Amino acid sequence: MEYVIGVGVTAIFLLIYLFAKRPVKPKYVTKCDDEEFSKRADALVHSMDVPKKNSKISAAGNIADIKKCLLLLRRKRYGGEFDSYLISKDRLKRLTSLPLISSLPEVDGQPRAVLLARSCLESCAYEPCADRVRALLEAQNAWRTLTFAEIEGMKQAFGYVLLEALASAYEKLLAVAKGYDVAYEYVVSPASVNSKYANMPKYKLFLSLCAKAAGYKAEFYSKIYQEHVGKIGREIENILAFAEDIEKTDFTKLYSPLEIYDKYEIFSSADAATKRNFLKLAGQISDKENIDEFLFALRVDKYMHTASSGHMSVRRFRIFKQNVSIVKQKRDMTMLGTALSSHYFMDIYFKPVEKRFLNRSITKILEYENSFEPIYKFRTVNLGISTKGGKLRLAPALPDGVRSADIIFEHMGTSHSLHLKRGKESALYLGQTKINGVSGIALGDRPLDITLILPSDD
Repeated sequence: MEYVIGVGVTAIFLLIYLFAKRPVKPKYVTKCDDEEFSKRADALVHSMDVPKKNSKISAAGNIADIKKCLLLLRRKRYGGEFDSYLISKDRLKRLTSLPLISSLPEVDGQPRAVLLARSCLESCAYEPCADRVRALLEAQNAWRTLTFAEIEGMKQAFGYVLLEALASAYEKLLAVAKGYDVAYEYVVSPASVNSKYANMPKYKLFLSLCAKAAGYKAEFYSKIYQEHVGKIGREIENILAFAEDIEKTDFTKLYSPLEIYDKYEIFSSADAATKRNFLKLAGQISDKENIDEFLFALRVDKYMHTASSGHMSVRRFRIFKQNVSIVKQKRDMTMLGTALSSHYFMDIYFKPVEKRFLNRSITKILEYENSFEPIYKFRTVNLGISTKGGKLRLAPALPDGVRSADIIFEHMGTSHSLHLKRGKESALYLGQTKINGVSGIALGDRPLDITLILPSDD
């Protein structure tokens, strides 16, 4: 009995929250052309101050508003009129998993990533526009580099703004539904309608709703209503389509310091999780030193050319029949430099520990995919060829627009042919044979003809 009362009280308070909270104010936006977008993007990135840490925003209000609208629009009185515009619980759950924004650098009380996402989405009226997303973020990087934390949170930032837009669209749809309620009451008894709706008969949309409430079937009477609701429905479709695109987008490619770190084969060949840990530390150090992350990457690059690696302390001792070594390394630029100069230490310092910490062996798995393929400011070609240990490992990065490249490279006196091509999916061929799941291609004294298919940039 106590549990029943507890559940009932919780449900009552939930309903009070949903219906008493201030609704999201509907927002109306107009798509602008590319020239106007370019001006807006330039003005936005130059107007924002250097962001501060620890912004705290939540999408809970937008999520609650969407749920309230979905609940009201499903009422029997509307006879399923709005059902085609209502998203399913599963789809809403996928959307609400996006805006779990923790702490991102903020400008004037909102994360800079959210301000950029909102500007981009409003410029294209929530229609998918990958080119503008990329152009805006590159414009920001050209002025002040986006931090790695912002790049990782960019998907959540766009998700937050899309939920904001979806809540706005459903408020518009709910306003039509409320108008229909008033229209029905007006048709039944005009005198009973509240005085605050006295001016409603002057509006064509309200008259169209009255015609619908009265049961008129003629297209002439319902055309305005259908056009208005149809426009809101298309807005909802665009928002959901954009959300699908954002879920598939890899924003890490737009982290500009990658073009510096990716020059080092040890970094470019590391797995995604190892790279992520390396970049997180680089971001933390640059933030502590209050320096732009791209400029910090240049500083690391200069350090690699002017200083020797190996600034660490090592203690060795024996336990029974085992030799134990304890490596002590300060979490600063020397740690990054040591990792960039050694596959072994890149793994020791940054490869995630999955199950065990002690007595863990380091196994380097060679892959030809590059999980963090950077987008270069200067659109340079990165062939990404490694022949370390007599095995070929590939991690190329071709600029947009480059469709293919043919390379002849030499190893131990033997020349080999490599063909880089664009295609629908990644693939690796040795001669005419497609190979999968390899740890590397062994190089010997026999010339090889290798083809690597890279995903198309279309």
